[in-house]
Amino acid sequence: MEQAMLVWVVVGAGITAGVFLLARAIVEVSAVAYAYIERRIEGREAARRSVALVAGAGAALAVTAFIFAIVVLAIFAALLSTMGG
Repeated sequence: MEQAMLVWVVVGAGITAGVFLLARAIVEVSAVAYAYIERRIEGREAARRSVALVAGAGAALAVTAFIFAIVVLAIFAALLSTMGG
């Protein structure tokens, strides 16, 4: 029982971390855009940083979605096994 609870805590922490990384990348993209608007960085540098941050956000989203999909499949499998299906 304790191991199952630990697994759920780790899964929840993984999903939370993925959402945090996604939100952080989006905030950083807006900071880069603001720096470009204020002319503190050049357009090429802003584009390079934005592409890197969006790629990181996409990776965080993909990993979080993968973890969530596995959790949903595990829940459905547990429900089906308890229903006798």
